[in-house]
Amino acid sequence: MNLHLLRIFATVAEYGSFSQAAQRLYISQPAVSKAVQELERQLGTILIDRSGHKVLLSEAGILLQQHAQQIFALERSAETTLEQLHGLERGHLALGGSHTTGTYLLPPTLGLFHRQYPGIKLSLEIGNTQQVVDRLLAGMLDTAFVEGPVEEANVLIRPWRVDKLVVIASPDHPLVNQQPVSLDQLLAEPFIMREQGSGTRTIIEQAFRERNLRIQIAMELGSNQVVKQAVSAGLGISIVSESTIIVALKAGMLAVLDVPDFALTRTLAQIAVKGRLPSYALSAFQKLLTENSNEIVSTSSLSSTS
Repeated sequence: MNLHLLRIFATVAEYGSFSQAAQRLYISQPAVSKAVQELERQLGTILIDRSGHKVLLSEAGILLQQHAQQIFALERSAETTLEQLHGLERGHLALGGSHTTGTYLLPPTLGLFHRQYPGIKLSLEIGNTQQVVDRLLAGMLDTAFVEGPVEEANVLIRPWRVDKLVVIASPDHPLVNQQPVSLDQLLAEPFIMREQGSGTRTIIEQAFRERNLRIQIAMELGSNQVVKQAVSAGLGISIVSESTIIVALKAGMLAVLDVPDFALTRTLAQIAVKGRLPSYALSAFQKLLTENSNEIVSTSSLSSTS
């Protein structure tokens, strides 16, 4: 069915006049009559009884008018919904974060975004870097923020912010009173590490390999919080993002070891899928992120790394 012809017929039915329909549609009256006749021809039925001076709908015309009203009501609803999406009055933004970025760094920006755009539904999925990348590629996330290196051909990578890694120990650990700590002293200690696939672990292992050093991994745990609890209990030392221990340091649950020969930073990254256009909500979030972060490394568009 030709929707253009249907719209002309529905206008005639609404106004009860070919001439008024022509005025409403800004076309000539003969063009209106011709369009209705063509629609009748296509449908194989009479829609308008032309035996009198007034426009009277046939039984088929009455049924078609009812359906036309529903069709064009849906059209208006669709237009309104798209306008709301464009105006950020509604929509959905699905973000992913590795444990450090998702738990400690993204929530303040999410709160700010929600206050500005309360009609946008927000979701944040947290996992290790590889899990987040997998969900992004599966189309479950609009974008993600990760701490580990990403080597996927279909993923675009954008530097986001610099993150400092620090060595932590229990406050009553002997090395706390022997600072600064040498690398030899550090290597003699048992390490508590995140699981394989964790971005933090990947960075740490790479740093030690580059120095031809080996560490003693005494325990592997699945989250930053559990790692910090194990270190606080004196089960070993660890290396974590400085942003994850602010509260624990203030509470006296952890201590930072000064290791001058092992300064370690990393660049956290925002990732997206190549060729996937950002939604209105994602574009607004990106703008807010850029405007409200003093630690962003680059504000250029997403680009692949070599």
